[in-house]
Amino acid sequence: MTVTSERSEIRLEDVDFNRRHHPDKPLRPIPPGRDYFADQWRHMREMLFGEWIDIDKEVEPNDLTRWRDDYFWQADELMIDVVDMFERIGPERGRALFEQALTRGIDTLDDPPAELVALFDHLDNLANEFDLAAAERGRMLALSSTVCATTIIRGWAFYETAMTGDISAATGATGRFADDGPRRFLETARVFAQFVRPEIFDRWAEPFQDVVRVRLMHALASRGLRRKWGDALYLKYGEPIPVTSLLGFGSGMLLSRLVDHAFGRKLTDQQLEDLAEYSNYSGRLWGAPAQLRPANGLELIKSLNYVLARGGNPSPWRAELVDAIAGPHHLRTLTEALPGPLRWFAARYANQITAAVALAPAGVVFGYRQIEAMVADSLFDRLGYDWKRRVGLFEQLTRANVAAGDAGRPAAVPQPDPRAPPPRRRRRPGAGGDDEQGRRTAPDAAGLHPPRPVHQGRHLHRVAVTLAGRLPHRAAARSRRRCRSAVCGTDRTPAAG
Repeated sequence: MTVTSERSEIRLEDVDFNRRHHPDKPLRPIPPGRDYFADQWRHMREMLFGEWIDIDKEVEPNDLTRWRDDYFWQADELMIDVVDMFERIGPERGRALFEQALTRGIDTLDDPPAELVALFDHLDNLANEFDLAAAERGRMLALSSTVCATTIIRGWAFYETAMTGDISAATGATGRFADDGPRRFLETARVFAQFVRPEIFDRWAEPFQDVVRVRLMHALASRGLRRKWGDALYLKYGEPIPVTSLLGFGSGMLLSRLVDHAFGRKLTDQQLEDLAEYSNYSGRLWGAPAQLRPANGLELIKSLNYVLARGGNPSPWRAELVDAIAGPHHLRTLTEALPGPLRWFAARYANQITAAVALAPAGVVFGYRQIEAMVADSLFDRLGYDWKRRVGLFEQLTRANVAAGDAGRPAAVPQPDPRAPPPRRRRRPGAGGDDEQGRRTAPDAAGLHPPRPVHQGRHLHRVAVTLAGRLPHRAAARSRRRCRSAVCGTDRTPAAG
């Protein structure tokens, strides 16, 4: 389906600008190469958003969609200016100034560049734009997602990397996963793990600062690809890493609770609003401008419905990305530090484990046929796995997990006192009265520490054994005995699927 099939010729000078510097210019139409709704996203949208909105009506042109169309043409509006500053004064000096402002404060710089002043005015005051008590409740709700829902969203991240048009093109063209897959995977996993920590609301904490560094990396990559691909591809597809796509980066935790909601663990209206405040904060920290901030939870669902509907079809790097991210050598590298029995198990059954904990879970929301399309011409295509069966098994497991409640993460989330103050933020290093104890992170607004996924390894092991397929009987028995002592810490042995 195409919304804007009739358009006049697009000229470079009409679209190649930073909206922050030209707020009065007319809104730009969606880039012609993105002007369609790929079928691969429909099953997911119906499943997660269909209970809340009319998914087809909400992608028709309106103010929300037009603003998102406009920002497909540009990168992070503040960080791309910093990239310009790097080019003007030199990357080494520019990076040193950036790091000093990030870790010690913009006021420690003598005559700081205007681009850094603007960026850190935004970052230093970001928390003031939000109700941090509501955002903290949203973070706690996100942490309470069931193990299966969390595993589905991790599989979603893999699927989105390989199957989204702009993400697969940018990731494939830069070669980060192909050249250094395990390191890139760990970097990505680490930065997303930072988002569920309470310190993400603290300007002077490591999680906050790590996200800002990744934000700079995205802007640098987008500038490099923009020059490499040239004006012709820009006029067809827009910015390589556009602002609009950043809206999805902060919504992973919301999506995991929407998965639980779809399987029967319903969200209240207030819980949706708290999750939206948390997701909006995350999106702003990733670089989404204020113009794209949804007004409430329902508007956030409408926004996600539209942005994901515009996800497009995968780039030519799809199969290469699947092999680079999910190949057995990747898993062997990631498990080198594990005890010998676990390392042997991971090496021996690497493909079955990846299919069980990444590919099949993604199929629960995208459908098994999309997993077949994702792995076509990759090493998983040659293995001949029955994806319909594997996805069906994980869907059954998800239903059981949601119905029974998750043993590793409590289903009942402690709700903070609404009268309690927001989480305490660290003071800038070097400010009067700071000492080692004062810089420590305070507990969250409820006075509680976040629930820890202490049993996650146990549950993922059960998932892997359940879905691994026809393992040899003796090998499976040996693996279960080893994993009971090394990971599970229990005598309960899951049956091989």
